[in-house]
Amino acid sequence: MAGLAAVATASRRRTALARAASAEAEEGVPRRVALGLGGTALLLTTLKRFAIDGPPEFDPKPNSMSGKTVLITGGNTGLGRESAVRLAKAGATVVLTTRSEAKGKKAVEEVKAASGSSDVHFLKLDLADLKDVKAFKNCFTSQDYGKRIDVLMNNAGVMAIPERQETKDGFEEQLGVNHLGHFALTGELLPLLQKAPSARVVVVSSTAHLGANKELMEGDLMAPERYTQWGAYCQSKLANVLFAKELNRRLQEAGVNATAVSCHPGGVDTDLARWTISPDGDPQKATQLRKDTPWADALATFLTRSVQLGANTQVYLAAGGDGGYKKSGGEYFDNMAPGLLNPVANDQALAKDLRTKQRRQNYVTESWMKIIEDYVFSIIQLYSFVHS
Repeated sequence: MAGLAAVATASRRRTALARAASAEAEEGVPRRVALGLGGTALLLTTLKRFAIDGPPEFDPKPNSMSGKTVLITGGNTGLGRESAVRLAKAGATVVLTTRSEAKGKKAVEEVKAASGSSDVHFLKLDLADLKDVKAFKNCFTSQDYGKRIDVLMNNAGVMAIPERQETKDGFEEQLGVNHLGHFALTGELLPLLQKAPSARVVVVSSTAHLGANKELMEGDLMAPERYTQWGAYCQSKLANVLFAKELNRRLQEAGVNATAVSCHPGGVDTDLARWTISPDGDPQKATQLRKDTPWADALATFLTRSVQLGANTQVYLAAGGDGGYKKSGGEYFDNMAPGLLNPVANDQALAKDLRTKQRRQNYVTESWMKIIEDYVFSIIQLYSFVHS
């Protein structure tokens, strides 16, 4: 009997232990799930904070921009408008360019309200029309604030247009707006930059410039058969980096007290991506399509940084946050620090080869041709500027 009792006791213990182990296992499932979800959330939060969003918002010190005139292309929306707000808060006279009077007036009121500054203005400018670009200088100098320019922020742009489109002058639109229009505008405004005690040209590029190889930058850059929506964008953004580097070199050679820099704002949640959402590139349709697809909107929001964070680097450079306008000439910035540069941007052989294809163009002020004469900017065949 004692032996049977012992067996029964042992059996009950085993059963109890098995039940305890089963209960512990069942309780451990939600615990492991919770730990897994917590770890994933922490990883995604870290990814968002450091890899996507970048550094905290940069604000120039109050009055640090007082007495300076800043011209921002494409200033009615996105990065341009946010840059205008922060630079106006810091005391700058801010001039926005927009393609329409209605957009300009609306943007000025918004920037004034957000910055608390009344010294905000707008002028119409269509970078896709070189005649308009050429006429802009006279329009600017006729204003009370038009004596000089301390900072020129070449900010406006288009991205990833699915089908090849052309500017009014017949150039492929992404290269035409993102680079050629700004190239011509900068050439026209160089005398006003020279009048500043120390000036800076900030060229907004993109990390997409890394996607342009040497072959993409050779030959006829605007040939219709070569067009792809992302290839043209990458090409135009490498053009902007080359533009800043070459312009800075020539400014220094000419003894002009100015520097040119380029930058990547990050992947920013603006209407620049409208062509990737709406077939006709309509920003209102793109916004509505995102609202109608919550999961896609949430994903896009996670994978991009806010406009406030995206404007950091160009505001930092416009405010001389890198140590002043005499520093960093020709450099490319990302997250308010020197960024990863495409090796093609330093290809002097390519620059020399393309320079032989360049011709002086009569839309740039003649007295400044000594600075940008036979100017490569390593991305275009300027012979096509004049249709004869």
